[in-house]
Amino acid sequence: MRASTAIKKELVGIIRQRKLALEQRTASPSQDLLSHLLFSSDENGRFLTEAEIVNNILVLLFAGHDTSTIAITFLMKILGELPLVYDKVLAGHLRLMKLGTLEQMDIAAAKTEGELLQWEDIQKMKYSWNVVSEVLRLWPPVNGGFREALLFWSPSLTQRDQNFFPNIENFDASRFEEAGPAPFSYVPFGGGPRMCLGKEFARMEILIFLHNVVKRFKWDLLVPDEKFAYFPVPNPVNGLPILLQPHEL
Repeated sequence: MRASTAIKKELVGIIRQRKLALEQRTASPSQDLLSHLLFSSDENGRFLTEAEIVNNILVLLFAGHDTSTIAITFLMKILGELPLVYDKVLAGHLRLMKLGTLEQMDIAAAKTEGELLQWEDIQKMKYSWNVVSEVLRLWPPVNGGFREALLFWSPSLTQRDQNFFPNIENFDASRFEEAGPAPFSYVPFGGGPRMCLGKEFARMEILIFLHNVVKRFKWDLLVPDEKFAYFPVPNPVNGLPILLQPHEL
């Protein structure tokens, strides 16, 4: 509670500074999420209160951080366990640097060493996102959630239903090719009009991390059969220690 109070106090100060900057036109209404939350009103002309903005930012900080961290952790686990999957992911990302041969071939010609990824590059990492999606199927960062009428949905159960995902324990990124899984059978981000707002941000964040780590390193898991537990999100009990090995390119 003390930590939450301290963070809220800091956020209030940041919000008031930004509000003043917007009034003085030294900040833009479209600058970032904070400006948007301060500047936008609902259909009745009502603006969010200071407390509501603080709570929205807290959700972004904590829900977005823990879920992405867990997804990346299990992605590292899978790529350390399955060398064929790792090699295929690596080939696609090296192609961005004019060194590989599989996915993203049409953007290779314009990509130079040290050039930052663009949104178009992210969109073309299809196999890499299929791998991430299969990681999220097996280890969804969120164990469930509530909707109206006390409906509880659980990705952990739905995404391991043999009727939708044959050989449920096998890692198979091809499940997400073409049309992919049946509607509402794969729900790590929820579904319908209340699907997680952070889905596309999470996709960008995870794929950028994947691109930057896989093009530089291969790794071995130091605890190959490490167990994981929920606290409340899934976590490897030993923190997933790995041994990084730089590529010799």
